[in-house]
Amino acid sequence: MAHEDFVRLEMPPECRHLSVSQLLDRAFPASPDERQVIAAQFDPGTSNYRDNPDLPEIYAVFAAVCEEWRDWRCSLWVTFVDGAGVELSEPVSELLSTDADSPLVALRLEQQYRALEYAVRHGFWADRRELLGWMRPLTALYFLDKHEIELFSGSTPGPAPALREALASLQSQGLIAVQTPSEPDEDGQSNDSAPYTITPLGRRFIAGLLSETESLIDQYDHYMDTVVDVDLETAEFDTGRGADLRVEAFLADGIDPIRSVFLLRLYDGTFDHRLRDWQDAIEDEEFYEGVLEPVVNRDGTTPDAMELVIESGLSWLEERQEQARRGASEREILRLSRVEDIGEGP
Repeated sequence: MAHEDFVRLEMPPECRHLSVSQLLDRAFPASPDERQVIAAQFDPGTSNYRDNPDLPEIYAVFAAVCEEWRDWRCSLWVTFVDGAGVELSEPVSELLSTDADSPLVALRLEQQYRALEYAVRHGFWADRRELLGWMRPLTALYFLDKHEIELFSGSTPGPAPALREALASLQSQGLIAVQTPSEPDEDGQSNDSAPYTITPLGRRFIAGLLSETESLIDQYDHYMDTVVDVDLETAEFDTGRGADLRVEAFLADGIDPIRSVFLLRLYDGTFDHRLRDWQDAIEDEEFYEGVLEPVVNRDGTTPDAMELVIESGLSWLEERQEQARRGASEREILRLSRVEDIGEGP
């Protein structure tokens, strides 16, 4: 946000006894009713509002940031205006500036999206190690399959720790195997390194993942472009101007958004930009934070609006499927009529 896009709030004196995190909860509360009480301070008749007529919208942005923080979708990096870091646990009383007419705390907030933390906090995965232990082998399998990367067992230097564990996991599941080392050459030297290959079981496993991903696309892709109006009780899809509510739809239907987004991003080629250094990417947790960011950095809506979206989405999907069935039936009838015409001859 621009430097002039800030919110100035007058807080009760007792707030100086709070920590920074408690102050944020007080200034940007979770309750819509409590937020409305604070937003009422932005009276168009006040000089504060006349100096910055965008205050209601700016406040809404900060309130949304704090809502994502409370939902474990992001962490907050808090600094003074000069860039010095501030701990969320620090007492407000120690941060007060007395240069102004009244005590002032000037803070800057920056979000850092944390999908791995969100996955664990919401119970989709037991811990980070388990989640990374699922994603890393699939990443290795992706590059072995799509880009036909050659990796050799027994090579020196060997793969880094995370990739080594990923390959061991794939091998233990029977999804990849090591080819028999080559025979000794004419000088009697034997090559101990041998390439990993994808087994028939591995091919079937990949086919199963593709089928699962394509099913997600068929059932949920229309939510990628959604315009909803609760007052009019309407939800539109494929408008070219809507919000991406796929993750919200996964959550509404009880589907793990972590697994779903990861498979969709494997499918759409997101990983290909790391082709040159994919082994380094596997070692880096931040790479997976980026891959999964759509889970946490997403458009949102109210529960009532989402209920309307899901109901309308199911009807929209059924209508499209019915249109596809009618189209297929009409094409088949046309094909058969042509066959009959040819059979009758001149």
